Amino acid sequence: MDSNINENQLEAFEKDFKTLQSNLGSFLEQAREKLGIKNPEDFANTYGYTTSQYREYESGRANPTLLTIFKLIKLLGLEANDLFNFGRNKDQILGEEVAEKARKSKIEQLREQVAIIRGRKFALEITDGSFLRIFQTLAFCTRPRTKAEILTNLNLKNTTNNFQRSVGLALELSWLEMTNPTSPNSPNQRYIVTEKGKGVV
Repeated sequence: MDSNINENQLEAFEKDFKTLQSNLGSFLEQAREKLGIKNPEDFANTYGYTTSQYREYESGRANPTLLTIFKLIKLLGLEANDLFNFGRNKDQILGEEVAEKARKSKIEQLREQVAIIRGRKFALEITDGSFLRIFQTLAFCTRPRTKAEILTNLNLKNTTNNFQRSVGLALELSWLEMTNPTSPNSPNQRYIVTEKGKGVV
């Protein structure tokens, strides 16, 4: 123990550190949820973490390195300095302004990819809401999902029109693919993100 630190100070430091770990976990959890990724497993699968590993980060039980924290923040569409904007309420550590910034970052990330493939004019005609739904679907479909599951995740009614408007572009760009492409209307049809799709989120 550092000779300049007494036991009471050390105990206080450890308590503060546990609080910081917990707040960081809450920050990561809220950032993920604000992006519309509803469970840690989907986030972990999208970005190459094991589910148990990522759950430890969100629970506040892990002690990630600064590099790991930085990577997670960037994957969530944020910047490192956003970490210093913790709210006072533990349930609302991530302010809405920061959450909106994260969503906008992911939207623009996808818009840029579409602009490269289809042209800037085409990309600008697509709404922010459409891009956000594509992002949420790509993150959701790290394992095969039905059309109904995808639309439920997006809080939309299970209609063909809703499905086409929400994920049609992702299918066209091969970011999402059918598990049974030879029988598009098969009742057993599922959809899963491709490696190309993972690369744009």
